[in-house]
Formats: sequence, structure tokens, C-alpha cells
Amino acid sequence: MAERNSEKEIKKRTSHKAYLNLEDQELLKIIRKVMIENKAFTSVAYKKVKFIPFPTLKRRFKDIEVWQDLINYLHLNREYQRATMKAKKEIITPAFIKNSVKESNEELLEMYKEFSEKIGAYNGASMSQLKRYGFKYSETVLLRRFGSWKNVKELCGYSFNLGTMYSKDEIITLLMDARKKYGRRLSQKEINKDPTLPVLETILKFFKTTKISEVWDELEKGMEKTSTEGKSYTIEEIKDLLYKQYRLKGSPLTTTEIAAKTKVGELPGKTTIYRHFKTQKIREIWKIVLEEREHNG
Repeated sequence: MAERNSEKEIKKRTSHKAYLNLEDQELLKIIRKVMIENKAFTSVAYKKVKFIPFPTLKRRFKDIEVWQDLINYLHLNREYQRATMKAKKEIITPAFIKNSVKESNEELLEMYKEFSEKIGAYNGASMSQLKRYGFKYSETVLLRRFGSWKNVKELCGYSFNLGTMYSKDEIITLLMDARKKYGRRLSQKEINKDPTLPVLETILKFFKTTKISEVWDELEKGMEKTSTEGKSYTIEEIKDLLYKQYRLKGSPLTTTEIAAKTKVGELPGKTTIYRHFKTQKIREIWKIVLEEREHNG
């Protein structure tokens, strides 16, 4: 009890501006605590608490565009859903939702999936993207039909990550661990299916790009210098080196054998080879190399 009173005194003495000097994750933990203690899970209830204003949080956290984004960050989806369900008793459903939305649930979900694909949102469009790129209905229609944004995304087969409180360094570590596990770059679909990784949309936002290939390019900078001592290669040089190794072994090398040769400086790294041949399938690369040699005699 004394500890709780002490915490209240600290809160009184600390201005909102002082809280904003905290690290991101520490600040989010405090906001979460304030919301739980005051049962302020909706934007209206939070505003009444008179803590750090939501527009201020939007400016601080670039990934937060709408209230639902903050709820996702703080792992409060269940509490938010309960609060909104309770509030529904006091809300009159707008007439345009009753009278204008003629599509069935299945049709609405199909519209959402087609829209997401059209704008390149591979894990489903966000609520802010619906408005930004001109979806037929507002997010309110989907939320009222399906209860929560989690339900919308999962019914469409998209993953829904309740936590996006990653730092860029943490994302880099997770991606590089996954790359090591797979032995190559992961595709967009593989990233979204891997439960150990943030969703693609989160990764792209941190790297300020719309292409996962650009993320991998940034992550792999320096990797080839380590394995190939900074040497650059033409595709013809790589073909010659691969064919030389083929002759020494008497058969095509596996990716594991190529990696071993890379460590001793006899071959460029796999990423360099894949990039030059524009494929990550080693069989296709060997086919190109050997067919050219046979053709040239």
C-alpha cells in the first residue's frame, strides 16, 4: 500500500514532458500501467485521464497512426475489445452502416483482401491505409461486423502480431538469425509465417522502405567483405571459379561446400553468387555454368 502511494506521489511530481525523455519501451510500459489502473482502454476514456495526449504519442511513435495501433503496441486488445463492447450499449449504430453496407461478411473480407493485395500490403492493409488509399468503407464498418481488427486479419489468413515493441537492433538480430537458419534470404510470405519474426509491415516501417529486398541488401552489407576480403566479382569470374571447383571435385558443389570454400577465400559468398545469377536455386546456377562450358567446348 505504501509502495502504491509512493508511486502516485512520483506521478504527481513528474510532468508529462519528463516522461517523454524516457526510452520508448519504458514510456510504453508507463502508459500501459496508467491505462490499466484507470481502465482507460478507449481513446475517449484515455483522454479523460489527462495523461500524455494521444497526438503527442503519435508524433513520438511513427508507427502509431490510429488508436488501435497503440492498443496493439501495449498488448491490450482483449481489454480494448471488452471496453468497446460495453460502450456499444450506449452507441446507436449509424444509419449508413445499417442501410448502405449490403455486402455479406464473406464479400467484405474478400474486398479487404483484394484491396490489400492491390496496395502491396502483404499482411493486410492497416486501418489508416484503408482511408489513405480509398477503401470503399471505413474501418468502423469492418470493426462493427467482425468485432476487432484481430478478427478481420485472421479471418483473411493474415497474421496479427499483438506486440510491435521492437527496436531496430532487435529486428536485425531476429532477421539475421532467421537467415542463418534458412541459409538464405526469407521471402515476404516466409517472414509473415514465421512466428519468431515481426510482421513484414513492421520490418518495412523500421527500414523506411516498401521492398524486403532492400532490407536484406542493408543487412548483408559487410557480409561479403568478411568472407571474400572485400573483393568484387564479375559474373564471368564467378562462373570460372565455380567451374574450377567443379573440375576439382568432379561434381557440382552443394551450398554447404560453397560456404566452406568461401571461408577459405576460394569462392565468393552465396549471396554474391545468387545476386549475379538472379536466382537462389543452386541447381539452376550449376546448370547455367555447365551448359555454357559444354557449349563453348
